[in-house]
Amino acid sequence: MSHSTEISRLRFLKMALAGCLFAPGLTLLGSEVDQLRGDRVGWARLKTPSPSWNRHAGSDPLLMRFFHEQTTLNIDPDWYTADPADLTSLTKYPFIFSQGVAVLVDPVARGNVVEFIRRGGFLMIDGCHDEHVNPNLDEYFSQQLAFFSTMLPEAQVVSLPKTHEVYRCFFQIPDGEPPHMFTKYGLYGLMIGTRMAGLISLSGLQCAWDVVTEHRSPAPPGTEVLCMRMLVNIYIYAMMQGS
Repeated sequence: MSHSTEISRLRFLKMALAGCLFAPGLTLLGSEVDQLRGDRVGWARLKTPSPSWNRHAGSDPLLMRFFHEQTTLNIDPDWYTADPADLTSLTKYPFIFSQGVAVLVDPVARGNVVEFIRRGGFLMIDGCHDEHVNPNLDEYFSQQLAFFSTMLPEAQVVSLPKTHEVYRCFFQIPDGEPPHMFTKYGLYGLMIGTRMAGLISLSGLQCAWDVVTEHRSPAPPGTEVLCMRMLVNIYIYAMMQGS
């Protein structure tokens, strides 16, 4: 695990032990919440050759505001680029969001993503539901699996049961299913031994919380909140994983 990732997780655990992090309904004064916040952590998207790697990023500040309002996490309100060509660009973040890794063809970039994971970083992949981005989600999923099978052979991708902790570690997610209306899939964990090192979602969570860009979601009002709750759960669960 890189030093920066380790410090971020230690700060996170300190906040968790403080008791406020896992109390969605708890009412505190603004000054009291601020005292519980740890060091600021950046939110990053993985840069890839795909022209859609930063699709929906314009709505990420809404997600960051949701984190700030609903938790004691000190998430930077801006989003950043994690460049896989530079390992240090990856290891400064404990959690990296991605549109997919199968499009990475450069051996250095592919190797750096794997090294980031092996050092303790968490990679989340969320497939966009726009047919112009992913015309076939089954094929998209198979491509992600092929990447990990080749590049990270010690890992296994497993379907998460509806009773998994990721669905209830902060918000209670109804029925243990990702809340986006367009999916037939659940969530898949990238497991290295007992550690979840990443997660694959084919639910288009980012599509739902995009309510401001030209790619905004056609989902019914309120879906964005449900999907942001799911993402908060994923982030919290990811940060509680050991290396």
